[in-house]
Amino acid sequence: MGADHDVEKDESLAVLAAAGDRRAFDALVTRHRQAVYRLCWAATENHADADDAAQETFVRVFRSLPSYDPARPFGPWLRKIAWNCGLNVRRYGNAGVHGIADADASEAVDHAPGPEESAAGNEERQRVAGAMAALPAELRTVMVMRAVEGLSYAEIALVAGIPSGTVMSRLSRARKRLLDALGTGSGGGS
Repeated sequence: MGADHDVEKDESLAVLAAAGDRRAFDALVTRHRQAVYRLCWAATENHADADDAAQETFVRVFRSLPSYDPARPFGPWLRKIAWNCGLNVRRYGNAGVHGIADADASEAVDHAPGPEESAAGNEERQRVAGAMAALPAELRTVMVMRAVEGLSYAEIALVAGIPSGTVMSRLSRARKRLLDALGTGSGGGS
């Protein structure tokens, strides 16, 4: 993939951040905050909890960087942490999120669509978003990781902690439910 990211690879930035380079950590946050937020939203089903989980994700990433293995891809490692934070917030509410000591950590996550995007959003996008929100969490999450984040089945399996076969099964069920909800499903019915 080469130059997908600006100048340095995520793994190199993680090594620098682990050594105390704040700019390297900020670059990682900037690159991944939207993906982390979307994954946390998929796990929690609401924006406030997704914000909390995304912030906690970056706090945990910062604390865990010294143990990160740069020989392994950074993205799946980060998403695994985000997924776990999202599940913790979903299960335990704010009790699943520890306090954030850094005052500017609240800036680590962009909120969902801004006014311009909301105003410009079309009816079809709203229908799809509603259908996605109606999916059970385990189906919605694999769909977000595949369709929005572009992760492979193996990466989704790693992040979600499930076998690849389960990923395929959940994606199939999610697609069918989405098609049915949007009235574009094939086979039977009027």
